[in-house]
Amino acid sequence: MGFFDFLRAKPRKAKSSESEIINRWSLENGTYRDNLRSRDEIAWMVGTGWFELWFQGLERRTAQSLGRRLAHASLEHEEYMLGLGFSSPPAGRDPRSWTQTSLLWETSGLGMFGLLEDDGRSRILVDNPSSGPICSGLIAASWEAATGKRHRFLWNEGKGEGLVVTLTQDDANFPSPEAQNGIWPHPPSELSKQGPDNHDNWLDLRIDSPGQWSIMGERRMFVHLDLLLRFEEYCLPYIDGIHEGRSESFSWRGIDSARSAWWSAAADSARERFVSDGHHVLIRNDSDWFQIARRHLSRNGLGEVDSAVPIGDNGDIRLIFSSIFHPAISGGVILGCWERAFGRNGRIIAEFDDSKVSIEIRPSREIS
Repeated sequence: MGFFDFLRAKPRKAKSSESEIINRWSLENGTYRDNLRSRDEIAWMVGTGWFELWFQGLERRTAQSLGRRLAHASLEHEEYMLGLGFSSPPAGRDPRSWTQTSLLWETSGLGMFGLLEDDGRSRILVDNPSSGPICSGLIAASWEAATGKRHRFLWNEGKGEGLVVTLTQDDANFPSPEAQNGIWPHPPSELSKQGPDNHDNWLDLRIDSPGQWSIMGERRMFVHLDLLLRFEEYCLPYIDGIHEGRSESFSWRGIDSARSAWWSAAADSARERFVSDGHHVLIRNDSDWFQIARRHLSRNGLGEVDSAVPIGDNGDIRLIFSSIFHPAISGGVILGCWERAFGRNGRIIAEFDDSKVSIEIRPSREIS
């Protein structure tokens, strides 16, 4: 038995059950609410492979390496979530005693962790990590909370050997992170209603190993909007345009140029991922958009369509959302639905008012 095998043989005794995963996440108005940490914090249920390919597409379009920014956004996000006080923070230098943290990881599909070394520098192994940068940032924040000290961190991910996060104590002092709020309207959690899809979504849930579960054979994880917004903010100062893809297919009214470029890159990568998955999308009449949105958006926590209004003769449609996770992610996926249905390139125009988000989808070129 090798050293890593020895560590893996000592997981915490209690494992999360399928019911703990289901009870944590309520699908309400097309978004997932976190019942363990804060119902005001919505999340996206996404395939780990899908997320990784989306992330790579974002890096190509921005011509930047973004892993470090995603990791730091994850650290800041976890520090913020711990500060909300809804869950017990980790304590002590033995991660096996972090019962609540382990439960949060397992029910989010992030993987599992254990201590490798704590002598001068600290090394933590994450087994079956859902995302290297995300898991590195989250475990670094947990270690800081458990020890009461700031740390610099590096990570190394080897095939078959898990993710090793190395932490070195740092005397730096940073202010506590503040809440992140998207610039589009969000329905308050107390007004949300839980629909029948919440139960249906979990019918094929399988726990493959601690911290790793799948639906319909695809490994999934949850990513909070707060984390994604912090990642976006870390990226904005370095955005100098879109270097690949179809930035001309996206119009975000009322958004500054740097944010518009990031949103377009994120949306185009999401569109590309959806189209390449080869989903069959059939539009017979405008009412079909409600079922399409439920299947490809709501079931993943990406939002709910309230109305679908035709605005042309070539499949042009205006979709009004009663809730939306992030306009770039949701907009890219719904554009992918349109392109799969009509077999040609489209473009979107997104607008926000005090209570709704609207997305128009039109052919990328005028059809006479």
